Amino acid sequence: MTKCVERDVSLGVFRRLALEEGKRQLLTAWESEESRAAGGFVKRVPPPILEISSPEELLMEIVDFSKKAADKYPAIAEISSSTASLAAEVLGAESASGLLDAYRRLLALYDIEQDDGGDNFCVIAGDNAIRVSAVSIGNEPGGVPASVVESDFADQSLVAAAMNLIAHSRKNGRLLTQDERTAVLSAYTLLEKGVQIPTSYLGIGISGFRQHQTNLSLANPGEGHIRVTCSDLKLLTGTFVHIEHIDRDGERDREKLEPYRLPAAVNAARVRLHVGATAPCTAYIGRPVFESGDVGRDMLKSVHMSASSCSAMFANGIADCKLGIERMTALQATKFMRAVAGNVLRDPTRQYLSGAFNVNLSIIDDRGGTPVTVSGRYALARLAVELVDEGKFEKVAWDGSSNQEPSVPIIEQLPFEQLIELVHIAHERGLETYISAGLQPHHMRQCTYLGVDGVGIGTSLHDYDPVSGLRGQLKSERIREVLDVRDAASAEPLGRGAAFLAKLDRMYFEGTLPLALDSKRRHLYELIRDRREQYVTELLDSIGEVPGGKGGSDHPVIEQAKRVLNTASLDPIGLHRPGDWIGLVNSVRELIEYRDISKLYEVMP
Repeated sequence: MTKCVERDVSLGVFRRLALEEGKRQLLTAWESEESRAAGGFVKRVPPPILEISSPEELLMEIVDFSKKAADKYPAIAEISSSTASLAAEVLGAESASGLLDAYRRLLALYDIEQDDGGDNFCVIAGDNAIRVSAVSIGNEPGGVPASVVESDFADQSLVAAAMNLIAHSRKNGRLLTQDERTAVLSAYTLLEKGVQIPTSYLGIGISGFRQHQTNLSLANPGEGHIRVTCSDLKLLTGTFVHIEHIDRDGERDREKLEPYRLPAAVNAARVRLHVGATAPCTAYIGRPVFESGDVGRDMLKSVHMSASSCSAMFANGIADCKLGIERMTALQATKFMRAVAGNVLRDPTRQYLSGAFNVNLSIIDDRGGTPVTVSGRYALARLAVELVDEGKFEKVAWDGSSNQEPSVPIIEQLPFEQLIELVHIAHERGLETYISAGLQPHHMRQCTYLGVDGVGIGTSLHDYDPVSGLRGQLKSERIREVLDVRDAASAEPLGRGAAFLAKLDRMYFEGTLPLALDSKRRHLYELIRDRREQYVTELLDSIGEVPGGKGGSDHPVIEQAKRVLNTASLDPIGLHRPGDWIGLVNSVRELIEYRDISKLYEVMP
């Protein structure tokens, strides 16, 4: 029997919800006119710092903005004036029915249709509250199970129902009705109160064993993801939805201002609500703050700030948090990463920590003997692999940004031969990999040939005005272009070879690779590095399916445990390494029967 989720929203909370929606819709109308006047282009405005406003202040903002909109774009003068009038009614309404009526007429201004009685959400006026009712849409692909929606916790149940609603409407390619949109906006207010999104999220997976080896890590502060990325299921296939503030705000000196910065946690939560479990969501945390300039003295506070920021993101199902490892020596960087890993609250089997290293910033390597200044992009990138491994993070990110804007594409800063070697040695250590800076859609082909796990692109996927040089809003066709390039390259010899090499490297790290395949693994790397396509194809054909290397859809730790058991009789590499491999196999065999993920995670590499 399907359970109905009901929640009463106070008049004060609903009043604010209605005013914020009126402001949002008026802004959308403004952008539409601005786009029409500019031949389809809408400049990108850096997202403002979110501030709390009283209902009276919100009304004044709407009134002022409506006058500005009417003066600049006469075509929306009437709707602007009506928005201001209805916003005033929303603020002044004394009853629930009057408030809901004014709100409905406000939505109707913008052609948001009233429900026909056939959907799963209903909004009605009670005595002193607005009641939002939802009949659960359970087990929706990309959503959450019905058991979560139908729990006894009304707040989280409504959030879960809204998440499933979004996944349902996306799958069916339809817009939300008035009551459905109101349910989503009500979920927003709950997120702001600290209600957590259900933990049904998608991790980024494991190199070599995910649907797409190379994924587009699409960067946006949040609103662009909600409007564009999350609106089309195709845009979420093989995509990491990366949430970060990517505007330089006019300052090119990256020492004074990071080109990428921490997004608003509330925006990250909203994006997660819209993405659901359809794609992994990742977030940028930023470089640590050493306020006094003395890293040792500032370490405790900086670690706790970084770990707490990551924990807040992970609590809402963010799958990966990236931290900029800068302004530290090698020893300090290792200590910082280990400390963050030791303080963060997360599920380490599915939620990763990424160490981002800029290949244009030198590092003092003081890990032994006389400190040495490491410079040169390849040497720095190679050192990054070592430090991330020693720091107990799960992913290494190579960033090529500088004071130059736009950035030189990172694949032009490091040659293909060096990049693929970096990806290869990182995968051998069990690390996920990521590259970013200045990349354009056509660069995705070469990135796919590298077998890199994530490719960070943000700026170039926004609209561009060649006359003014301004960047505009996120464009769905630009995103599709990148994904099409990736899909085509994945089917080519070098793309197939890179994905296969990633699988072999992962199994090499785990110790599950049959020893007989290790020489072919190394040979495959050399052939891809030298881009000898015909020989890559011939080698792949000769290897065929890797024994024990067929991936599944179970928990990644369980899948790794299965590989340990499936290759136990195939003379795996782990048997020839120091340690009791046979004892490990016996432990895994016992633990996997009870699906003891935490203990399996502890005993396996």
